[in-house]
Amino acid sequence: MSFRHRLLVTLVACSPVALMAQEPASVPAAVPALVPAAADSTFEIRLRDGSVFIGRIVERNETRVVVVTSSGTRIELSPTQIERIRASGVQRADGRYWAPDPNATRLFFSSTARPLAKGEGYVSSYFLFFPMVAYGITDRITLAAGTPILPGGMGELWYFAPKVTVFERDNVAIAAGMLGFWVPNVDAGASFGIAYGAGTFGSRDKAVTMGAGWGYFSNDGTTDFTSRPVFMIGGESRVSQGAKLISENWIAFDGATMDGFITGGVRFIGDRLSADLGLGAALGGGCCLPLVNFVYTFGQQKP
Repeated sequence: MSFRHRLLVTLVACSPVALMAQEPASVPAAVPALVPAAADSTFEIRLRDGSVFIGRIVERNETRVVVVTSSGTRIELSPTQIERIRASGVQRADGRYWAPDPNATRLFFSSTARPLAKGEGYVSSYFLFFPMVAYGITDRITLAAGTPILPGGMGELWYFAPKVTVFERDNVAIAAGMLGFWVPNVDAGASFGIAYGAGTFGSRDKAVTMGAGWGYFSNDGTTDFTSRPVFMIGGESRVSQGAKLISENWIAFDGATMDGFITGGVRFIGDRLSADLGLGAALGGGCCLPLVNFVYTFGQQKP
């Protein structure tokens, strides 16, 4: 396999890539806005003292919010007590609700095909030293960029990751995007990266994402694409309220030769913060690269 192909597989698998719910319109007074949902939907109501209730909102105006909890208890609240109202996550067989994964638009580094919604975003830190900010420009278009916080690296290398979700319905999403790197002080701005297409099939708790990408190298006004694609297949499976198993695997073929990078680990799920811990290894040896990522989301989360 050529040096460029090996470099591309390793770089894409080990580099930060950016890739959650609609920001509701503001409402008058102090009543928090609701995530758009059916009238009989179940909501999570978080109070300013840290208490959380799960239930249906049966009355809501400028002076009070009346909630009937999942256990049947009727609670009357003042809007000033409420910090946030959002659509609840999935109800389990035992009647409990799991809050949604706040970072469902990506696996370890690669994007799923799910979009960030307009006005929502996240701040991430990959390998601790590679931060990135992502933001939903529309409900289908996500922009993300960052620069490493390493001595001599800040501002010397920039990475960017635009993504467009061209189709999303039920448990299927299709997207196209790019992970690019720009070195402004080399040859008047050399750049390289990968352009990809991806599909995600399944729920936000259990899904498979598959995609293919073509590497590119740009310099002196000329851009060359690799002739052979790099394939990615990954999966996610929620195993508890606070944890999800994650796997992301890259494979490239050069004739009869196969090269690639495989990963596996756990995502720890909080209200706004998620943490990924895992290991990666090159096919044929090179084990093991520790994976440590942190992501803080902002904006209303998608149920």
